[in-house]
Amino acid sequence: MNKKQITEIISEGYYRLDPISNVDWTDYLDIMYTEELRHERQHRAAAPFDIRPKFTASIVAKYWVIRAVRNAMRSDTFRPRDILHCKKSYLYAHAIKDDERFDLDEMLDGFDWAAFDSIDYQTADLVCISQAA
Repeated sequence: MNKKQITEIISEGYYRLDPISNVDWTDYLDIMYTEELRHERQHRAAAPFDIRPKFTASIVAKYWVIRAVRNAMRSDTFRPRDILHCKKSYLYAHAIKDDERFDLDEMLDGFDWAAFDSIDYQTADLVCISQAA
């Protein structure tokens, strides 16, 4: 996949999660996005070398939001000790999965998970796994 295709699949997945934003007075999607954006900016700022990622911090943050939701959808077990070293978006994703007001399966019905799962994060950038080898 090229940069445009990766950006499109991430944008599509992120915008499919929009119903999470409009349920009550709390914009859960924005909370997750803001947290991941902060993490990505800190990661880039702390790099000991001059990195030039192909993707913006915004796209990478959206990737991590979708990744957190994907992990929550795949996981049926969540133990209290899981919160010791995890990001806030991971907790929100699991809480959203367990909330009856949100139907993640319906929101993401038809989303190309195979294409999304072929995207990985390496050296402060997104890459297609088949091209990373």
